[in-house]
Amino acid sequence: FNDNFGSTSSISKSVDETDAQDQFDVLIMDCLDPNDDHPFAKVLYTDDGYVTSLYDALTEDGILVVQVGEASEIDDPADENGSFENRSTMIKMLDAIGFKSIHIYEESHCEFLAPWTTLI
Repeated sequence: FNDNFGSTSSISKSVDETDAQDQFDVLIMDCLDPNDDHPFAKVLYTDDGYVTSLYDALTEDGILVVQVGEASEIDDPADENGSFENRSTMIKMLDAIGFKSIHIYEESHCEFLAPWTTLI
């Protein structure tokens, strides 16, 4: 386990300064849902420094997997206008940072009360 967020964090390093061993082929983020009413959820999905650190922690061909909460229903407002605003913001940030491809996978067999979504 590499603690990239502790007091001796190397996140402030530029990509050129980061050692290859500090980068990962796959990062999996399974934490608070983006629509949770908790201040930390907003940070996880909308903080530029945090989202950039995810990108910087991946190898050139690395893959980011993020659980992005309950799937929207057909009559829900667009993510950027409703309770999934944080999810929408993160997707836009990942695109702007330089991820080559962003896909949303919806899983309805997970035995939650509603279908769940994962960003890859």
